[in-house]
Order: sequence, then structure tokens, then C-alpha cells
Amino acid sequence: MLVENPKDKKMQDAEFSSYSQAAQPVLASRFKRWLASLINGVLLWGVLTIGFVLGDFTGLLSILFYLGLQIYFMKTYGQSVAKHWLGLRVLDYQSQQPISFGKYIGRELVDLLLVWTSFLIVISGIVALVRDDRRSLTDLIVGTQVIQATKS
Repeated sequence: MLVENPKDKKMQDAEFSSYSQAAQPVLASRFKRWLASLINGVLLWGVLTIGFVLGDFTGLLSILFYLGLQIYFMKTYGQSVAKHWLGLRVLDYQSQQPISFGKYIGRELVDLLLVWTSFLIVISGIVALVRDDRRSLTDLIVGTQVIQATKS
């Protein structure tokens, strides 16, 4: 009868798992995901506040400035402003490749719709907290995953 030594099995598993983990992207922490949402929200409200304090026309310009800034970062870096600052990336869940600019815009629109409903954005956050893969409701709808970007 052949008996395996559990310690040997753990060593083999550790060797193979460390190899496979190098190929797997590291999921973004729940805190960093929350912080990215907070930063983008504060940036939006800060720009809007400044714009509306200066006058009605500058309020519209401030909205356009914020949208232009976010679109520039999404097109140039494939990240929102906050995700860029925090070193987070959005990948397609199936292919594990960076998402296209169009899909990123769609993802942000879904997120914006969830924010407008208020209740659903809370549900989205809870979903990200309880799921092992840390995917929010937005990620599930669009088919994305947020990871920690690798240093290059």
C-alpha cells in the first residue's frame, strides 16, 4: 500500500501554487477599490462645487472638465484617475486582458447608473465585500475584474 507523506504533498503544492500564482493577477484590495471610488467621487464633487460657486456657465464647464479628464485617463492609461493614482487595472474577466476604451466607458456608465439609484451602489459595494473574487455588481454586469497593476 502506498502512503503519501502530507508534508511532501504540501511542499509539492507550494511549489506548483507559487508558479501558478505568478501567472495570476493579484486582485485589488477591497480597501483600494473603495478608496478609488471615494477619490473619483470627491474629485467630481470638488470640480462641480468650484464650477457652480464661480457661476452657472462654469458649472457646465466643470462637468465637461471632469468628464474630459476621466476620458483622457481612460484612453491614455486604460484607468480612471483614481485607479491610475492607486495602481489598479480593470481586466476582462474571461480573457484576463485589459478592457477596451469602449468597454471602459460602458463600465463607467453602468457605475454611474448605480450611483444615481443610490441603493444599488450600496448593493454593489456589498457584493464586492462578500465575494471571494471581489467583483462588484458593476464588474458582474460588464464582465470585468479589478486587479493590482504590476510595476513595470
